[in-house]
Amino acid sequence: MQKDIIFTLHHACIYDTQPRDTVWPLLRWRHGITNYLHNDPGQKSLHHISDEGWVDYTFLGCGSRFLLQLEAPPFQFEYEQNWFAKHGRGINHVCWTVNNAKAAFDRLVEAGATIAQEYTEFGLYNGFVVMDPEGCWIEIMEYTHSVYKSPMFETWPHGWFGLQMLGVTEVCADLDATCDWYCAAMDLRKVFEGKEGDARIIYLADHDYDPQERNIVMALCTPRNSEEARRFEEVGPFISAINYTAMDLHEAYAEALKSELESVSPPAKDSLTGAETFRIREMNGNILEVRERFQPAA
Repeated sequence: MQKDIIFTLHHACIYDTQPRDTVWPLLRWRHGITNYLHNDPGQKSLHHISDEGWVDYTFLGCGSRFLLQLEAPPFQFEYEQNWFAKHGRGINHVCWTVNNAKAAFDRLVEAGATIAQEYTEFGLYNGFVVMDPEGCWIEIMEYTHSVYKSPMFETWPHGWFGLQMLGVTEVCADLDATCDWYCAAMDLRKVFEGKEGDARIIYLADHDYDPQERNIVMALCTPRNSEEARRFEEVGPFISAINYTAMDLHEAYAEALKSELESVSPPAKDSLTGAETFRIREMNGNILEVRERFQPAA
């Protein structure tokens, strides 16, 4: 198995039917648009289109080198359209950038990943989509053309309450096996583990993780609350939340409510991490989980 592939956590994709409307609460809550890409069938000479659909991408940033992508129908490929027909609006996949997409494809397939989209050289980037052992989608991209990249914001906390995107959480059926797979297949490493009773959470970091300068992680967990347990019973393993940190948690919560984001739970201590945390819901129904400044050591 090749050992010279560098996987870097890049963005989470939300399938969103009305991104021009749902983006505004996040913009008011100190996010910003890093890129907007759109094609329709009459623009086949532009960047990213297939015979099955086309692009409507809005990328958002908030204080870190991790992004959100809002993607609207009809989606580019049939397999994406099929996912949307089954699941509707929601967090569809996590994307990682690599230095060699073909080598990454061979490595993940060798590690047992299920292919959703074969390795393809699109012209603007090389990439593919696979499913991890839990069935959650992983997109891999190797940028080959500067016009397609999403510019990164300055990586300091946004707003007077200091908001930064942290990464994502995936609810797993077999937490230990999934953690072992990501560590072996993608060279991630465990930087934190919390437990209370049967509930557990593990933070995994990529090669570029730094607790001060690039505090971005992928969290794996068992169902932690009734909402996650209900959803897990309905669909099995799923990407459950977009995660943030805030320097002033209570101001971040107050500003989220002013920005028309829905409260799920107010600031309170999270027994798994020990960090004060609140949860809100964005306009597509996805959970945004915000905790006080929390920087596990590498």
